[in-house]
Amino acid sequence: MTRRLAVLIAVVVVPLLAYPLVTLAGGSPRFPSESECVHAVVEGSPVDIVYGRVDSPTDAEDLRHRVVAIGFAGTEVLPDGCGHFKVVYESVPSLGVAQQVQANALKAGFEPTLERAAEG
Repeated sequence: MTRRLAVLIAVVVVPLLAYPLVTLAGGSPRFPSESECVHAVVEGSPVDIVYGRVDSPTDAEDLRHRVVAIGFAGTEVLPDGCGHFKVVYESVPSLGVAQQVQANALKAGFEPTLERAAEG
């Protein structure tokens, strides 16, 4: 093997071996906990009405269609940042209004939760 070929192999092989070692040096990959995905409502801050969290976008769309069909327009499907999809009406301006919507949704057979709206 020539010196030039050895250098070329090293340039290709060393990063391929080093990357996983450096990446995993801090331990196993960390996934967010539920408490990092669901944020408690804070009085005076906008509130999200979350009609449910599911694992697949298809299931989330099915739930969204049922929620919208009852009259809760403006509801969206969004990733929740924790590997699930949430069916949510975002940024209700006050806790009181969100609680009224939640009460109506409960009467309609849904089980929405109230969460602090994501910042941004």
